[in-house]
Amino acid sequence: MEAQLIDRQAVQATIRISVPAQEVDEAYNDVLRGLAHQVKIPGFRPGKAPRGVLVRRIGKEALGQEVKEALLDEHYPNAVRQLELSVVHAHFSGEAPEEGNDYVFEVEVDLYPDFTLPKIDEIVIDTERRAVTEEMISSTVERLKRDYATLIPVERPAAAGDYLLIETVNDEGESGSSMPVDLETAGEEVAEQFIGRELDDVFELELQAPDAEPGSTEDEEAGEAEAEAEAHKLRVKITDIKEREKPEPDDEFAQTLGFETWEETHERIKSDLQAQLDQQVFEEQREELIEKLVAETNFEVPKSLLGRRKRTILEDLSRDLKRQNLTLEAYLSKLEEDEGRAAFDEQLNENALLGVRRDLVLERLLEERKTTISDEEFSTALRRLAAAEGKDVSRFRREAGDAWLNSYRFLLARDRALKETVEELTQAGEQDQTATEEGPEETEGA
Repeated sequence: MEAQLIDRQAVQATIRISVPAQEVDEAYNDVLRGLAHQVKIPGFRPGKAPRGVLVRRIGKEALGQEVKEALLDEHYPNAVRQLELSVVHAHFSGEAPEEGNDYVFEVEVDLYPDFTLPKIDEIVIDTERRAVTEEMISSTVERLKRDYATLIPVERPAAAGDYLLIETVNDEGESGSSMPVDLETAGEEVAEQFIGRELDDVFELELQAPDAEPGSTEDEEAGEAEAEAEAHKLRVKITDIKEREKPEPDDEFAQTLGFETWEETHERIKSDLQAQLDQQVFEEQREELIEKLVAETNFEVPKSLLGRRKRTILEDLSRDLKRQNLTLEAYLSKLEEDEGRAAFDEQLNENALLGVRRDLVLERLLEERKTTISDEEFSTALRRLAAAEGKDVSRFRREAGDAWLNSYRFLLARDRALKETVEELTQAGEQDQTATEEGPEETEGA
């Protein structure tokens, strides 16, 4: 076999592979031997039919395609290794080989882009660690007080923060279904309609109507507005009004929450909020690092990777639409009618391009850091996933399959590489900040 690189671009190449006639003939013989035991020919035992009879039974064209696939499977991987190419996707061209002749075929391949990441230690993470504020603690305490409040019936008009029970009423005054209304969490427009009303009051509750459909004319909107307004009114009756008696932030309330003192409760609230805030800040720092790596790294994206990502985005969209009893085809047709398909396609291309660029940059970061996940760490991660689904690890592994397990392990390693990089950059930044605040160290004799 001879492999020749006849054209190479940044992320594309064309390979020409030549196979001598002798190897072509050997491939024909190997394929025929294999098919002889699979093809049933009346009057002959498996593997005993004459070659000519077997070829006629299979068909010359079908046999040629089988030999072509065999030669591709054998020689294409060798050619890629020989030419030292990193291939993403391959497209084969060429007719089927013929016995007694050399076989030459070409392969068009997409290549992984060759690029260099910017100097990691020169990247500055601007997102800084934030401390929990008293306002954040007070907000959490108020939520706890609301959650543990006692609801007490009152004989007065409804006020802000009350908890109501209402029931629907038809035109004949008959009661229908009942439902709770929490004026502390209800939207402002809804809550205002209840405040000041008394027990047994019956009135028209106005619900928020959806925005008009894009593309509607003014006349259509006017007519639809009246119909929508009527459709989004609900005749209701107030059947119960209760106010919240909230606990005081003291030791007694602390014990209800499982602590000894309110001081201990306060510290726990503060530490939990700080942990949540630290995680939020880390996610922001992580995203900042990715954005800067992508922005400072230039390379072309292979068309096959771009097409693959677009298909994934559309599959995700299709699943989301299905939950709304819609199909992707119907959604795209509606976009065509509203002249929004071009904008959709443009956004799809942008999202796919960004997604591929992010993936390739993070893969390169993993390669440079040589981050790994040990077998023990991987098993621990799988046990957590299996437990979440109520399965033992062996069953989880079996059902997940090797391809998924390999992909998951790769993603764990990639996430660790990114996490370690963020931690190194932020720690370096904090040390630099500390040094700046303290000033330069004085030398002897200064």
